[in-house]
Amino acid sequence: MPEKRPPTGVLGALWRITDAYVHRLPGGAGLTRPRHPINLHKISVGPLTLALMVATDNFSLAAWLYLALHGTYGLMWVAKDVAFGDPSWRGRASLGSALATFVFPLGFYYLPILLMLTPLGELIPGRWGTTDDLPLPVAFAAVLCFVVGAFFHFVSDAQKFFVLKYRQPRQLITDGMFALTRNPNYLGEILMYSSFNLLAQHWVPWVACALVWSMVFLVNMLLKDVSMSRYPEHAAWKRQTGLLLPHPVTFVRKLRFIFREG
Repeated sequence: MPEKRPPTGVLGALWRITDAYVHRLPGGAGLTRPRHPINLHKISVGPLTLALMVATDNFSLAAWLYLALHGTYGLMWVAKDVAFGDPSWRGRASLGSALATFVFPLGFYYLPILLMLTPLGELIPGRWGTTDDLPLPVAFAAVLCFVVGAFFHFVSDAQKFFVLKYRQPRQLITDGMFALTRNPNYLGEILMYSSFNLLAQHWVPWVACALVWSMVFLVNMLLKDVSMSRYPEHAAWKRQTGLLLPHPVTFVRKLRFIFREG
């Protein structure tokens, strides 16, 4: 396997800042792991949503949909972490880093339900709907984004985990879910959180997610490209795939396999 090279330049500086933020902020060095605040956040969304529904006596279609989608996603994430979790979330981290991670970026993901079921949605101007008047096309789009996103996210994470576990020596994964986009897992996660934002019918969660996606997801995708560039086949794979969205030309070429026998 080619030797892994540490990133340099701006990306290298961003990697060092991110690594320190996630693992080594002051307070309780090495007493936890990044997966702990992540899992705590994921499993808390469902109970929080249900508690707010009961407290506000809001059992609208929008509220039930949000509970079903975001609550289910949290449970699926924890199941994934147990069955085929990302090794990068299992390293040692400080309690200070765990608390900071829970606030940002994870805390931003509470915004849709807070805007839907607390006075926050009225205090911040700009909402274009309430839980009582969720348009059916918006509900349809939310469910569609969630289903497609869950497929991309969990299937690609499972493929990556088991291929890296059983394919020795390790090689670049360029087939399956990674044949059209180099980051199908991030694409899936963005689609799922888009479904939650659609149900909120407010601009704030979109801005919050845009910050997370640009400061965390994009940086991680670029760092991954730099790391994977050590493989000889990376250049060809990069030409045939999109950083996030599926490459349109490759997608059209792959369509012929739909009706291929064997």
